[in-house]
Amino acid sequence: MLRVAICDDDLKFTGEIETLVFQESRKLGIRVETEVFSDGKTLLNSIQNGEHYQLIFIDIEMEQVDGITAARCIREIDRTVLLIYVSGYDNYLKELFEVEPFRFLSKPLDHVQFARYFKESCKRINETEVFYQFTFNKEIRKVPVRDIVYFESNNRIVYIHLKDGSDEHFYGKLNNVEKELVTSRQYFLRIHQSFLVNYDYVKKMNFSNITISFMGKEIELKISEDRQKDVRQQLCKIAGGKAVIEE
Repeated sequence: MLRVAICDDDLKFTGEIETLVFQESRKLGIRVETEVFSDGKTLLNSIQNGEHYQLIFIDIEMEQVDGITAARCIREIDRTVLLIYVSGYDNYLKELFEVEPFRFLSKPLDHVQFARYFKESCKRINETEVFYQFTFNKEIRKVPVRDIVYFESNNRIVYIHLKDGSDEHFYGKLNNVEKELVTSRQYFLRIHQSFLVNYDYVKKMNFSNITISFMGKEIELKISEDRQKDVRQQLCKIAGGKAVIEE
């Protein structure tokens, strides 16, 4: 099930997008669930209350909370959701870069372009929808890799800290977890003997600590001295020049 949010203060326009979403999802054979919001504030409230969307179509210019302001707050909670901006203006490129949009649509909508972007969004979401499987009390469980904020090892127990604030745990070694995640398409940083961190939730780092952000809160984790140089090199390579490192 693909969960899609549509946010625009023009209800006629949200109806057009919703119709196109259902139309294109039928072509692709995808089940979809949509939710429509008339302003950025109500969308943000929904996400802050625990709702998760894989794809968001959002207008830039809205009253109360505009699209860019809403997106900055959303990125504090969810670093993986795909954002497609919709606007009748093209002078927001600098602000848009800060919130990592997936695509940009101009008004009025080009339906052919919309279909292409929707298909590309679904492809990206499917590529990242990978699960981590583990066993606890003889029961096999699995969680979406993209929802894992970080793993923590303590006394032979590995804790999985998830982006909704919940935890899972199992008996095992973090070294084995690290090896299993190599092919997951998700970048994980081994910053400490006890911590394996999902790059998507990294907000910033300095020489000895890394800050992760999720659910509107920040957690600082220590980078062990013997891993500091390697972590910095990995982070720079993954980030591709994004400013996440602080001196």
